[in-house]
Order: sequence, then structure tokens, then C-alpha cells
Amino acid sequence: MQVHVLGVGAIGSLLAGHLRALMATREMADATRLKKFVRMPSLPRLSVPYDVRRFLPRPERSGVTLHLRERHRPSPSSKPPLGSQVIVERDGARMQTSGYRVEFMSAAAQAPTRVLVPDAHGGLQDAPAHETKAPIDCLIVATKADATLSALRRFLPRITPATTVVLVQNGMGVLDTLLEQYWRTPKSRPNLILASATHGCFLKRPLHTVHAAFGAIHFGILPSARGGAHGFERALCAEDGAPVSLDVSAIPDQPETRTLRETVALLLALPLDVHWEPIRQFQLRALRKLIINACINPTTALVDCRNGALFGQATASELFGALCTEASQVLEARARDARAHANANDSEVAMLSALPLQDLLTQTDAEGLPLLDASLRPASMLREVENVIQATAPNWSSMHQDVQARRGSTEIDYINGYLSELGRTYGIPTPINDTLMALVKLRTQRLTGALAMPT
Repeated sequence: MQVHVLGVGAIGSLLAGHLRALMATREMADATRLKKFVRMPSLPRLSVPYDVRRFLPRPERSGVTLHLRERHRPSPSSKPPLGSQVIVERDGARMQTSGYRVEFMSAAAQAPTRVLVPDAHGGLQDAPAHETKAPIDCLIVATKADATLSALRRFLPRITPATTVVLVQNGMGVLDTLLEQYWRTPKSRPNLILASATHGCFLKRPLHTVHAAFGAIHFGILPSARGGAHGFERALCAEDGAPVSLDVSAIPDQPETRTLRETVALLLALPLDVHWEPIRQFQLRALRKLIINACINPTTALVDCRNGALFGQATASELFGALCTEASQVLEARARDARAHANANDSEVAMLSALPLQDLLTQTDAEGLPLLDASLRPASMLREVENVIQATAPNWSSMHQDVQARRGSTEIDYINGYLSELGRTYGIPTPINDTLMALVKLRTQRLTGALAMPT
């Protein structure tokens, strides 16, 4: 199975490097040949449970393809050529992997894609032209949320119902847009995995990522009729005290779900603390992360500070409390509406990744009205925001990095903007989210020169 990585930034490079190392470890039994593909001071032993290992794709038919922009195409004199290797640096040690296929994408949507494959000397050479049109087995999308729609457009002819697409992004709303614009009917959709990463990474240079803080990766599989009557989420029998995990064998061994099964196995085999969880549990986690990001990201971008500078600040705490209250109000309104329309057909279910939300309401108040899950209430969310600020104190938020790099846009529309849009839908004012969104956009325009200032 060929795994394509779109968005080879800090997280994308982290995933690509570890995927290639995993494949090379399985492909090369003796350490001498392995050094051709993976070089680091001490290669970690991978302990992959049998219930995962037996579903991994065959190593001789596996590989990783990096998708890079045309301007990064290597010159004949570049040593090594960009795309021939990925470096993951952790605590001063480097894991350097090679053996990648590379597709260079032109800015012009209709321009042909150039495909390069590894040669015998550690460089790259042109691949046969037909490979640019081959269907994609697995596509990991690690682009910024605001760039996903346009980035995926060129791949649509190569994404089939047998493809597995993994979305690894901040914010929410990307999947809703993809389902609305690209895959309206369930039969036309690829297999879809939603993932959330808390690893702290930053790029030292292209395809050289520094793994500054070890976190975790959680993912869930979007429900599909392909999962049969019981779906994909069958729990394994756990030993006493062991956490319950999901059974990869519950994913049918059918043509349209085979890449899903192999992708799940590959993700679970990575040494990045990866967890597959029920989609409802993942949805709660994603909503909590959305609210945390809505507090930390725009504030650090506007104040120009690391996360830790906000810890213990009364003004910041007051701001975050107001943001958490707004978020809880709009999510509760959305969940109540979902419960009221629990029998609606697929075309009527919208927002929050097209997943029904009525089970986010877990209790009732004195008047019998359903209440939002306790973890999404303002006081709980404010505590979690403060905990994350303390735990990530040395980090620069991704939005701060986007603003300072003068990228020209941020993911604000998919974070605070998403909550604001929900508020407009249900008639709930969200003045704090609205204001932060406007201020971040103004600062972005100012730094990129798009905001003309009087002289």
C-alpha cells in the first residue's frame, strides 16, 4: 500500500518519517541493509501487538509518497535532493529516513504532476508518466485547515471509494465542507479517518522536523455502511486493568475497506502513542480541543507570546472564561437540535462533521431539559485550558507561527469562526469569538501588507 502525505509540514514530516521507518524496519531484516533507509544513533525496537501486526500491509508493496510544491523541485546539483529524505530530530538525536516517492505539484491546477522515485544512489529519478494518475490507496492530509479544500481538489480523480483519507488538522468544519462539495453521497465517499495530534513539532527546514514535545495521536473512523450491522468499533477483550482497545479485524476484509484496515494498523504501529477510539469519544475529544484552541491560539497570536505567558494571568483567565461560556452555549444548542431531529435523513444532518450529537447531552436539569456533557461545560473547559497552557508553556501556538511567518491566512475560520457560525445558526451571540476572529484577520493583513495604512 502506498501512503501519500499531503502537507509535509511539522506534523506531516513527523508522520512521514515514522511511517517510512516502520516500513523499512519490516522490509529489511538485517541491520546492514536497514541502514540504507534509516539512520539514527540507536534505532528503537518497535513493539507492535500481534492483533495489529498481522494486519499491516505487505512491506515489499508498501511505500510513502511525499507531495511537495513545484518550487521545491530539486536541481541536478542539490545534494541530497529535497524529497529524498526526511529528518525527525528529538532531543538532539536524528532519525533520517529515505526511499520516498515524491510528487511535485504545480501551482496551476491543470499542470502535469512530476513524479520522482528513489534511484540506486540515494537520489531521485523520473517515474513512468502513468503513475501520476494511479488511484491513491491512503492519503494523509496534514495541511492547514484553511488550505485543505483547494489542496484536495487536484486529487479527486484519484480518490475512490476504496481510498482511505486521514484528516489530521486543527479546528472543525473541514469534513462538513468536503462532504458537501466533493462527496455528497455515501457510496461516493472514501473511507474517512479523523485524527488529532498533540505532539509539539516545528520545522527546522523543509522535511526536517524537530519533535520538541512528545504528545499523543487519537483517531476515530467516520461511520459507514461498509462497516456492516455492527460498524467498525468492536472492542477487544482486555486483561484485568488493561485499557480497552478496538479490534482491527472488525474492519471487513473487502476491496473497499482493505486500505482502511491497513491504514489503521499502520497508525497503531507507530511509536507515537497512537490510540483508536470510538467515534463518539473522539468527537468529545475534538470538541474539547476546539475550545482549547479557540482560547490559546488567537490570544498568543495577538499578544505575540508563548503559551506559558498566559498562565496565571487574570485578564487571560477572564477572557478564556467568556470564550468557554460562548462555546458551551452554542454546542448545547446544537446538541439539543440534533436530539430534536434524531430521525432526520442524511441530507438534513449538518455541522460538526456530519455526526449526530444528541449523545453529547447526558443528563437533564430540574425542568427535564437535557444538559451538555460535563466535560464541555464552561468550568470544566476553563480548567482544561489552564492545564494545557501550563503543560505547553514553552510552545508557540500554530496560529502564532502562521501570523509571524506572514503566511497570509490562519485557521481562525475553522476554530473561533466555527463557533461563531454555530452561534449565528442558533441565534446565540458570540461577541468574544467574533472579535478575536476579526482581530486575528486584521493582524494577518497588517503583517502581510494587505491592510493599507494611511501615511
